Amino acid sequence: MIDPRHLRGLASALALVAAFTAALPASAEPARASPPARVGRVAQAAQRAGSAPSAQRAGSGQPARPARAAVVLPTALAPDAAERAAPLASALDGLLSDTAQDLGLSVDLEGRAASRSPVDEAELLERARSSDRLFIAPSLDLRGDEVELRLALASGGARSLRVRVERVARDDVAVRAAVMLRDLVAELDGAAAASPPPGEEAPCAERCRGRLATPARSLGKATLAANATLYGGLVGFSIQRSSGSDDPRLLYPLLAVGAGIGLGGAIIIAEEWDVGVADAWYLGSGTWWPTIAGHLIYQGRFAEHAEEPIEERWAAGLIGGAAGITLAAMGLSLGRMSDGGALLAQSGGGLGLMLGGLVEWAARGDVQRTPIAGMGYGAALGWLAAAAAATQLDVTASEVLTVDVGALLGGLGAAALASPLVFDAPTEAQQRAWVGATAGGFLLGAGVAWCVTRPAAAGARSAGPSWNRFGLPMLGVIGESVVGSRRAPALGLGWQGAIP
Repeated sequence: MIDPRHLRGLASALALVAAFTAALPASAEPARASPPARVGRVAQAAQRAGSAPSAQRAGSGQPARPARAAVVLPTALAPDAAERAAPLASALDGLLSDTAQDLGLSVDLEGRAASRSPVDEAELLERARSSDRLFIAPSLDLRGDEVELRLALASGGARSLRVRVERVARDDVAVRAAVMLRDLVAELDGAAAASPPPGEEAPCAERCRGRLATPARSLGKATLAANATLYGGLVGFSIQRSSGSDDPRLLYPLLAVGAGIGLGGAIIIAEEWDVGVADAWYLGSGTWWPTIAGHLIYQGRFAEHAEEPIEERWAAGLIGGAAGITLAAMGLSLGRMSDGGALLAQSGGGLGLMLGGLVEWAARGDVQRTPIAGMGYGAALGWLAAAAAATQLDVTASEVLTVDVGALLGGLGAAALASPLVFDAPTEAQQRAWVGATAGGFLLGAGVAWCVTRPAAAGARSAGPSWNRFGLPMLGVIGESVVGSRRAPALGLGWQGAIP
């Protein structure tokens, strides 16, 4: 005999724990400390001017690379500013050479030209492409009281230039030149580190994926709010029913309060953390399937022995929902959820419910009795297993949906083929045989669908002829009938493919 007071107290406690646990972030990444900058005399002055730290990492544990050879070309001057800017250009030449050495470059003086005429960019690229040295080409132009400073960087083997242009005051030319050179070298090092090694191609997930705009934050806010509002109203209704009251004056305020708390909590969580659509659906699966499982398990297993079965059933639903929210929040704390993972959790609850019902039918040998307890246990265990697997497996939504459709079609087909076993007055053995055939078709269909959707190994498609090389059947619209201004589609079965 279950004491209803103990059951309701446990439901309230678990609901409180779930409310706090659901406020956990979906994923948290520790903030990365900015790496210390490797700067010299001029770069330190640039940092005091408010520039960002260098991108070079100190103490990374990697072996030191040999110093890269660099050629600092003489500062080119515009024809109308050749005389006035000559002293400034000479000082800039020495400054850039010192800054290049501070940045770990080995300045090569042999390739340095003596002319201050503007450098032809095509010629500069040709020189860089034919050598493994780094060419730095500065230029100056006077614009009233300001100086237009331009730095062009051409690395060995490159097909394009990296250019920075700024207009600065004359007193700030030294600092800005050092900052511009440091940023150009840092960008060059970052691009070299991000590129794949020679002979290797970057994976398609990184190479083919583009991004036109920054995604909005908390895309799953609406989904989370809808689920939280509905579940909050259900919690209010469950509290009213589990108390044994049927007074509408108590029911409607509880519904409003529960829905309001759910909506407000969802908005706060979505503003505090970045909640994706998949995160919201995964958390929603942790509310609905365990709640349904709690109702079914209590109704099928304990209701006939309870004094107040209706009130205690709603309390059991609250216990299941609180436990599900807690476990789902713990799963989201491991990292972001994918669309396939969220669908896998939802699918696990539904398929588990059906398999649990089949198991109870097989145990009882009576398909005329609704397997309420088996469906409840199946929904709970199926959701739990699928939710745990969703945090570890990388699946797509199409793969999960294909397996679901395969399982349903296999189960329905096997049930139809074995249906003569349950005609008229079947025995327990015949009913168990029908249940076994249905479960076997269910599992077989899921297995076949999984094999079809499983990604093939590299080169497997070209290793042998494809099974569908002769074409596939096509069922649908194969033509159109036109009579005057009236049109009608022609439905039929066709075959599409190459003639063998």
